[in-house]
Amino acid sequence: VPVDLNSAIFITLNPASKGYGGRQKLPDNLKQLFRPVIMSVPDNELIAETILSAEGFCNAKKLSRKLVSIFNLSKLAC
Repeated sequence: VPVDLNSAIFITLNPASKGYGGRQKLPDNLKQLFRPVIMSVPDNELIAETILSAEGFCNAKKLSRKLVSIFNLSKLAC
């Protein structure tokens, strides 16, 4: 079977400490074949502040807090 050099294989695992039932550790021999990448929750206020600052808003920090609050409230309403 020819290998396509533009392809990749990705695996995902749920965190062991988050109460996911039935999770098993990945064996070390498989772990060595992959590059670990950790994803974290993005800081929405910082992202909004950066975008607002880049667009020229002088009070970007205050606006970003309000904007994120509005989005969080709208998520609760749905």
